[in-house]
Amino acid sequence: MLNNIIQQICEKYISEVLDFFGGMELRKIDEIEKELKAKTNKYLLEMIKVYLEGIDEAIAQDKANRTKKGYVIERKGDKREIYTVFGNLEFKRRYYKNKLYGNYEYLLDKAVGIENYDRISPTVSAALVEHASEVSYQKSSNYVCNGDISRQTVKNKIREIQGLKIEVPKEKLKAKYIHVEADEDHVSLQDGTNTIVPLISIHEGVVRNGKRGKCTNIHHISSYGKSNEELWQQATEWIYECYDVDSIEKIYLHGDGAAWIKKGLEYLPKSHFVLDEYHLNQALKEISYGDKTLCTKLTDSVYKADKEYFKQMCREIRSRAQNESAKEKIDRLRRYILANWDGVVIYQDYNSKGSNTEGHVSHVLSCRLSGRPMGWSKSGLRSMAELRAYHCNGGTVEVKHIKKSQYSYRLTKKALERATKSFKKVSKEKFNNITILNFGKVNQLSRLLRNVRNSGYIF
Repeated sequence: MLNNIIQQICEKYISEVLDFFGGMELRKIDEIEKELKAKTNKYLLEMIKVYLEGIDEAIAQDKANRTKKGYVIERKGDKREIYTVFGNLEFKRRYYKNKLYGNYEYLLDKAVGIENYDRISPTVSAALVEHASEVSYQKSSNYVCNGDISRQTVKNKIREIQGLKIEVPKEKLKAKYIHVEADEDHVSLQDGTNTIVPLISIHEGVVRNGKRGKCTNIHHISSYGKSNEELWQQATEWIYECYDVDSIEKIYLHGDGAAWIKKGLEYLPKSHFVLDEYHLNQALKEISYGDKTLCTKLTDSVYKADKEYFKQMCREIRSRAQNESAKEKIDRLRRYILANWDGVVIYQDYNSKGSNTEGHVSHVLSCRLSGRPMGWSKSGLRSMAELRAYHCNGGTVEVKHIKKSQYSYRLTKKALERATKSFKKVSKEKFNNITILNFGKVNQLSRLLRNVRNSGYIF
């Protein structure tokens, strides 16, 4: 009986393909792609349905094995739907009770890796998450499954992702200088408040190609809700795992001087703080109130590490301030730069150049987290920050990253043979009896299909 069902499905598919090409009209390439994709997906869904229900039947017939584990049939014919890469799959299976523990299970689901209450397959889940790292949940659904999956489902799948880890090089890298850049993105939460998401970027320096620059062997670390200690521990471990630390002469820690950033000096070996030039230049412009001449003098004093001249210039600018508010602003910015003066003096070390903190924050975080009006939940923000860092490190979301239950049901070899023998029988015996391939006009397509038939393959 099952042999006949499988043969009928195969014959129907081949017949539909031949009829499609055999009509008295010219088929355009876009029509060919669209129609054959739809027919092939329908065929594959029918074959998967037969296969799964065959496995379910084999489990039921393997009474000695399942009763040994305590499973008895509670009922049969329960419907299940799951969205696959071929479309929506529908099939039926049996429901079992475990007499030993009192729990209930669909053993077919456990055997083939379908999670309880999941509406989409692991492969579709991985694709949805991969695209959602760059576009909205809805656009990810539109791209992967024509919008058939809700935004909430995509969101839930992102929260289930685990094990996003970039493999370290097989051989440790050697570098004299390592640059560690730390900054944060300002993100809106769903409750209307704002929060920050930290980003740590590790690389060996910038290689210039004209006006464009590229960081060598860059690696990003980001999350939300983790302590500063956890983040810096993670960054330090990456350096020790990837690099021959003995070959490193200096690690330059670039940042705006925030306490959480300077915390990294306690973890990173051979580290020296470098005040990020973007934040420094921004402060100098504000002190000089847009006066280019004054700003140039301030900049010269800083890049020459002339502290006294810098103080003198600040005093002169302050004396010209029109109100107390302006004076307080100058004092605040002056204190900021002087508090990070060690990070300014190190500019004399040519090798300290190469900071691009704002660019990294924009590329890794802002483009997805804060570039558009949106509010994040705390758990969603953590998942997306980690996903963005993983994606920008060159990682790809795979099925192995989708959270799975630990328990699965294993079939005996005998039960598996019982479930698959019908497919083998059809491919080796019944396919030669497909009459539609034995008659009619011979063309390139019919030759191809006959070769498949004679080779014993189901497609």
